[in-house]
Amino acid sequence: LSEKIKKYFLLIVPLLSVLLFSGCEEDIDLELVGGAQKIVIEGSIENGQTAQVIITRNSPLSQAIDFSSILVNNAAVYVSNGGIVDTLHLDTLLTTSVPFVYVGSKIKGVPGQTYSLTVIVDNKLYAATTLIPNPIALDSVWWKPYLPETELGTATAQLSDPAGYGHAYKWFAKRPLKIKIDPKGQPIILNRRYIAPRGSTFDDKFIDGKTFEFSYFRGYDATESIIAENEDEKERNLYKKTDTIYIKFCTLDDKSAKFYTTFESAASSNGNPFASPSSIMGNISGGALGVWAGFAATYDTIMPK
Repeated sequence: LSEKIKKYFLLIVPLLSVLLFSGCEEDIDLELVGGAQKIVIEGSIENGQTAQVIITRNSPLSQAIDFSSILVNNAAVYVSNGGIVDTLHLDTLLTTSVPFVYVGSKIKGVPGQTYSLTVIVDNKLYAATTLIPNPIALDSVWWKPYLPETELGTATAQLSDPAGYGHAYKWFAKRPLKIKIDPKGQPIILNRRYIAPRGSTFDDKFIDGKTFEFSYFRGYDATESIIAENEDEKERNLYKKTDTIYIKFCTLDDKSAKFYTTFESAASSNGNPFASPSSIMGNISGGALGVWAGFAATYDTIMPK
């Protein structure tokens, strides 16, 4: 397992790249070069699916990142729906940002239910709760040219937000799986997971009860950065007219949405030492960074024209 960990963690992990040096509801202090090491938790449960939880340790800015040592592979992880307790086990998945994930087996997500997460690492307990809301599906989806381009464009959708404030959404998309041979002759799997592009999380503060159209560029999968296809900048950010696009559109609760919106804000200024300090609002108690999110997912497909 150690060699597999080293291989996979040579890739860049988007969530960790920000959480390694940021805090839940705490401002980033750019003068800090050390400090206490914290646990980073990225967990979710989706309607019809079992829980998935990634657990790592953060790393100070003054040190080189050794991803093989950051992974926490000896945690005790439990998910409960109030009646059943599911003990998660460490497994290997290719559909997550980090392929080593604690996964459940007993509890599948149901809209309208609340789920608690308990993580024990180094005799310390971290906990969170999340709700899977009732799913709100998109009205329709289609490919739209990004003018003046005619063969490249965006994934576009129409959504009718129900009346009453309090709905939050997150957009993911991917293209079909593709196998590419790297320079060493090894097969590489591309498009293995749904990617959330920048600005993919939003609420109904300004759209309550409205029907509206919105579009997204192609999301960037940093874990594929070292094996990126030979594409020009436009093709990296847009979908081809001939692309099949799979869309995962999620409704989520307020606390989960706040994490992702503040995370995206921090990620957009990542690497800019002159940017204002950002606060990432996680929902994990006990001092850990990260999120335990409930997703009510619906799925759509844009077929090529």
